[in-house]
Amino acid sequence: MFGSQLVLKQSELLNRLVLDRHTAEQVGRVSTLLMDPQAQRVVGLVCKSGLLAGQKHTYTWSQVYSIGQDGILVGDLEERVADAPKPVEPPIGSEIWTDGADKVGKLVDFLFQPQTGAVVGYLYSSSGWRGILDGVYLLQPIALSSVGRKRIIVLEAALQSPQQYSKGWGDRLDRLTEFLKEDYERTKRDVDAVKHNTQNALEQVKDAAQNTTDKLQTTVSDVTEKVRENPKLPFSSDRPEESENPSDRP
Repeated sequence: MFGSQLVLKQSELLNRLVLDRHTAEQVGRVSTLLMDPQAQRVVGLVCKSGLLAGQKHTYTWSQVYSIGQDGILVGDLEERVADAPKPVEPPIGSEIWTDGADKVGKLVDFLFQPQTGAVVGYLYSSSGWRGILDGVYLLQPIALSSVGRKRIIVLEAALQSPQQYSKGWGDRLDRLTEFLKEDYERTKRDVDAVKHNTQNALEQVKDAAQNTTDKLQTTVSDVTEKVRENPKLPFSSDRPEESENPSDRP
């Protein structure tokens, strides 16, 4: 039972929790996969548990019941294969050379089908800084000529038009530079828009204040004119003053 997972990457299973299918007990965590390099097939896995991961358990691939996002279910503990056939650990980190005696890079991972364990692709990076800048490339299994303990020889013709699997820092830096440039232009437009809107707001406030002042001056002028035209208004300054001498009063 492997669900909809058609292809897995070897590194995705490392350190994944392993549970016994029937007892639900934790067996350990995946420390490595085992493969047959000649058949180019995953044939088992090793999980470790206990203090400092001192206990090691080996399972054949046929004992793997299911692989999920969080863990792996394996067969009964009594079905565990303590003395598995002599499969080997994947040659991760091995140097990749062409049959023309040119060093290409190193193996960093591989892809396989969980149903059968068959390897469907090897992932390698170029040598030196170029590997970091250029990214990771896919190598078809048929391109392998021979596999040793530290080196893998591949057909030079298979590397003429390498298929990129993941982008490197060179492409990421280009995209980051482009993003920063676009973000700068967008921010500049936003700032200009804020300045424009602020200037418009200030002008509107200034116009409103001027209109208020003009209206107030007009109102004061109108009141003053009315007072002059009608001296009998109680607040008119043109009304006759009262005599200070009481004898002058009627």
